[in-house]
Amino acid sequence: MASVTGPVYVPAPNPVIARPGLFQVATGPLTIPVHARIGGLQYQIATCDLPSCYEVECQADHNTKTLTGEVTTITGNPFIVYSSVLCSPVGMTDEQLYQYLYTKLVAGEQAVVERVFSLQSCAQSPGLSNNADVTTVTTGPVDLVNAISQLETAFYAAHGLPGTLHMPAALGSYLFYMHQLDRDSRGIWRTAMGTAVSLGNYAGNTPAGAAPAAGEVWVYMTGQVAIWRTPDSDLMVTNRAETLTRTTNTVTAVMEREYVVTFDCLVLAAQVDITGVVA
Repeated sequence: MASVTGPVYVPAPNPVIARPGLFQVATGPLTIPVHARIGGLQYQIATCDLPSCYEVECQADHNTKTLTGEVTTITGNPFIVYSSVLCSPVGMTDEQLYQYLYTKLVAGEQAVVERVFSLQSCAQSPGLSNNADVTTVTTGPVDLVNAISQLETAFYAAHGLPGTLHMPAALGSYLFYMHQLDRDSRGIWRTAMGTAVSLGNYAGNTPAGAAPAAGEVWVYMTGQVAIWRTPDSDLMVTNRAETLTRTTNTVTAVMEREYVVTFDCLVLAAQVDITGVVA
C-alpha cells in the first residue's frame, strides 16, 4: 500500500552504549586543564624503576648502595576529536543540532581516540607505533599466547605495577577461544597476570608505523594509561547563525573535544601471527 502522508519524525530509538575499550582500562577520562587543551600536560611519577637491593654483610658497614636521583616526567600532547554535519538550517533547531553533534561525538570518540593513540597521528604523543621508544620483544611473528607471554615477561621484569595490553579488535575472538581472559569486578578484561586488556580500533601497525604484513598484527603493552578531555560543559560547538552559507542555504555545524592520552614508563611491541590459533 502506498503511503498517504510523509514519514513522521521521531527521536532515534537506540541508546548510545559504550563498548569495552581504551576508555574502560584507562584512568579517567579526567578533566583536562584549560591551558593543556592547546599546550599539553606533564606529570612526574615514581613507579617506572624497580627498587634495588644489597647484601647484608657481617661487618660494621653495610654494602654499597647505588643511588639514583632521576625523576620520570611524562609529557602528553593534545589532539582534537570532532563531529560535524552539513544540513539545511530548516531541518533542525539549535538544540536539535547540538544533540545530533553530541550523539555523533560520544558514540564514536573512543574508536577515534584508539586509532589516534595507536598511530600517534594528529600530533598525539606518547602513542604506540611511530614511537622511537618502543622495544620489540619478538624476533618474528609468533602466536598470540607466545606474544602475550613475551610481552608480560619483559614488562614485569622492569615494572612493578599492572600493565595494559593494546590489541586490534580482530584478536578478541582468538583470546576468548583460547580462554586467555577473565573479567574483573569493574568489567575490565585481564590476563592471568592481571594485565588489563584493551581490544579496539587499534591499527596494529609496526613500531615504525608501517601496515602489518598479511596474516599479522602488532600488539603493544604499556604502563597504566590516563586520559584527559574537555568536559561536556566546555565543548566547542557552532550554531546555525555562525555557519549558515546563504548562497547554498546550508549549515556546516561542528562540535570539538580536546584530548590528552598518556601511559606510564615503557612501551613494548610483539609481532603476532593471526593465521592460526597457537603454533
